Amino acid sequence: MHLRNVLLIFTLMVTAILQAEIRVHTRFEPPRVAVGSTSKYIVEIIETDNSIKPVVEPVTTLPIPSTGGLNLRNGRTSSSQSTKIINGARSYNSTQQLIIDAVAPESGSFSIPEFIFEYKGARLQAPAATLEVVARSADATPTIDELIFLTTDAPDQLYVGETTPITLKLYLSSTVQLRGLNAFERTADGFTISDLPEESDETIEMLNGRRYRVYSWPLIITPISSGQQDLNFQFTLSAQMPDQRNATPSPFGQSIFDNFFGRTERFNVYTEPTQIDVRRLPAEGRPDSFSGAIGMFNMQVSADSDSTRVGEPIMLSLKISGQGNFDRIKSPDMPATSDWRNYEPEAAFDQDSSNPRKGVKRFDYVFIPEKAGSLKLPEVKFSYFDPSIEKYVELSAPILSAEVAPSNRPVMTTAATLTEEDSAPAINLTKALSSEELLITLDYRPRKGRQIEKSLLSSPWFNYLNCAAFIVLTVSGIVIYRRKQLHQNADYALAHQAKQALKLTVKEAQSNDAAVFYRSAQQAIRLAATVRTKRNLRSADFAKLEAQFKQSQVADGVIEQARSLFKEADNHRFSGRTHSADLQRARTQLNTILKAL
Repeated sequence: MHLRNVLLIFTLMVTAILQAEIRVHTRFEPPRVAVGSTSKYIVEIIETDNSIKPVVEPVTTLPIPSTGGLNLRNGRTSSSQSTKIINGARSYNSTQQLIIDAVAPESGSFSIPEFIFEYKGARLQAPAATLEVVARSADATPTIDELIFLTTDAPDQLYVGETTPITLKLYLSSTVQLRGLNAFERTADGFTISDLPEESDETIEMLNGRRYRVYSWPLIITPISSGQQDLNFQFTLSAQMPDQRNATPSPFGQSIFDNFFGRTERFNVYTEPTQIDVRRLPAEGRPDSFSGAIGMFNMQVSADSDSTRVGEPIMLSLKISGQGNFDRIKSPDMPATSDWRNYEPEAAFDQDSSNPRKGVKRFDYVFIPEKAGSLKLPEVKFSYFDPSIEKYVELSAPILSAEVAPSNRPVMTTAATLTEEDSAPAINLTKALSSEELLITLDYRPRKGRQIEKSLLSSPWFNYLNCAAFIVLTVSGIVIYRRKQLHQNADYALAHQAKQALKLTVKEAQSNDAAVFYRSAQQAIRLAATVRTKRNLRSADFAKLEAQFKQSQVADGVIEQARSLFKEADNHRFSGRTHSADLQRARTQLNTILKAL
């Protein structure tokens, strides 16, 4: 009986394996493009089963071999299922596609060879695929990558901990109208990166004979891991592309712009794949005083006085100025000495407003002399690594001296009992008093204490003090609760920050400059929406705001006014033409919207 069950299970398994079929196809779509155009490299996994509906097992990575120079980016997946019934027999199909954008830097034939990958415990073979890339004709319509692209000026090499400024630039052709930045992403696990500023610098640049509107954001990066580290950025944006209906037809078939006709579309734009060689700081020649400073620095040491007394403090100030990673500069350790005792210093950083890597960091040490005489303060040493010469530099300041006088404080003595073993002579610590002194001493008698009134509880002062104590406790409780919420409740902290920013933005909206007003008005509406919904809508476009407004049951009239104000603001900001602006009417409209939110 047991053998029969085993044979039955084995038969069912064999039948299922024979009925299930998995096929793998690869292709480029389209298979022939012009230089600079994007093709899609598609790996398709098709699973057919005549007994049960296949379950899709998501594939997130593929061991793709050398691409022969192709740039692959923006990987994503899609899946679909279908059922066929032929003469009463069912068959199930499951298709999973892994889609990757491919861009060739030059004309030629580019192939991705066959490779093996695992799926549902089986080893599957993906066949080779070839992409033909030809030179573009002179009158061909520009590609999306020529009209919209993202760049960064990251260096090729850095050291671990070396703070470096970079600039992220978004280029848009003058024929493209930006409608909104929807999302910002970065691939930089080996770096710490400063937050993207809410406002960008806007300039005009000519590049390859084409005029671009350029949006720039300064960023600060600091590598935290050694080796080849990826540093890539991505924007998801909405833009209105130029009307290409009158453009010359492309020799490769239908133009990518044929379906746009001035409609607003969403795009993902990326920086070119970037890898930075992050090196470890050398161990050779590293001074004991090195604590992680990288850059170029100077040091100044001074004391607030050149004389003091025993037990009275003197302050030693250390100023480190220059350019580099000030966040990693720690207070130099002071060597122990029997002449002085010192405490942990207070630190302060004065940052340069034009360059966050420049500034002055100050450490104030308190030293208290233990004895009198001409005493030398401890020697101060500070070292840093200079990446321009790839060497450590140690700075030391001249040793400062201070004249320390004996203390002028009275010495407090206490009565002591000397034992017979003490060889020191006995000292009489008492003094005989005269008759006058005895009389004065005897006259010290306790005074009559103050009597507490029986009616204290009914005194007005008692009520005032209780009220004041109640108010203090209530205010303290509110402050403590708000601080706790700011630290523990992300939604509360987000709304609180948005309220603070909204006050400043509303003040800026009082400007008579139309550009300043409309920029501030848009931001004020985003901040007010953030406060109302407790969602981060600081960089949301109006479509996302409208969805949140409707979800929060904002009146349709208010939504319509906000849409009108956003539209007028976009016209002023992106159209490139001068518009007359009725700021008084728009300001009244903004106030109505903010009150409703």
